[in-house]
Amino acid sequence: MRRVDFEVLDNWPPVGNHASGYMPQTPESSTAAGRRRTLVLFVNTTIALIGGGLSALLGAFAFGPKASAAGGRWIRAGTTSDLKPDEPVARVLAVSRVDGWYRERATETVFLVWDGDRTVRALSATCTHLGCQVQWNAKDKKFKCPCHGGIYAADGTVLAGPPPRPLDAIEARIDPADTSVLVRL
Repeated sequence: MRRVDFEVLDNWPPVGNHASGYMPQTPESSTAAGRRRTLVLFVNTTIALIGGGLSALLGAFAFGPKASAAGGRWIRAGTTSDLKPDEPVARVLAVSRVDGWYRERATETVFLVWDGDRTVRALSATCTHLGCQVQWNAKDKKFKCPCHGGIYAADGTVLAGPPPRPLDAIEARIDPADTSVLVRL
């Protein structure tokens, strides 16, 4: 075996690295550090702006439509002179629907029932079973669904067939100024 003399190695000059505390500053390294800081600042700012924009967009969708759009609005469905007391009269109304940025004009059929004085009721013409349109049978004085045989009374309660609940009641009122019937859709 060969013996290594370590005394020669101990005479070497100290290594000029960061650990020994000796590192000469050169003009090139401060410029590079300044550029690095600028690049890091630019990247972090860009990421913050993109994240903030996405957060604002997601927040707008999370809070949904305005409260005024959710409540519906009053639509003129006719006048009391068009109605017969205690007899449902069908009215097809054009309703503006908004889904996000998509707007459409949909039709909705309602039955108006006037008591002959100052009260009017409105019932949806949509069957509660599968969404077919019910029809008023004046002879039997009942609403009948042509799809699956659902039968409703004049007040909208279920008499026979598969419908799980009565016809939906719609808020309605008579405008005292001109006796027009208004429904809220």
